[in-house]
Amino acid sequence: MPLANALVAPGVPLDQEERFPLTLTFCPACALVQLAETIDPEKLFRHYVYLSSNSPAFVQHAKSLVQRMIGEQGLDRTSRAVEIASNDGYLLQHYRDAGVPVLGIEPAANIAALARERGIETIGDFFTAGLARTLSEQGKHADVLHAHNVLAHVPDLKGFVAGI
Repeated sequence: MPLANALVAPGVPLDQEERFPLTLTFCPACALVQLAETIDPEKLFRHYVYLSSNSPAFVQHAKSLVQRMIGEQGLDRTSRAVEIASNDGYLLQHYRDAGVPVLGIEPAANIAALARERGIETIGDFFTAGLARTLSEQGKHADVLHAHNVLAHVPDLKGFVAGI
């Protein structure tokens, strides 16, 4: 199966399209179905084509969530909002606009660059326990941490959660 969003250019022979196994596993105890293979995150996420801000409804949802979090957590200019897999800053822009400092962590170089162009401080890397330690040593602690639709894409769940 080709990767999602990895369409070949017109005229490229289909036999040159990179393909990957699509083996499903099933747990009879809990009925979980998942893929058996893990694709290298470098291949999947260093160059990405999906932009979260392309969905006005999703951006509005993010704005509502941010407004709620600011109120519930009493966030202000002395706080910090961090988002793991922050995409193009679709969520963090609302914290920034409310005066709350932000930090995005986005492994896709092309999308991290877009976020920076929009004024969102963004680290262009994968979130790991090691990156979390570095951020902590730099005093970059999160008062609120977002990780939307991320865990399903993380091959090292223990390391990821340890970083949180």
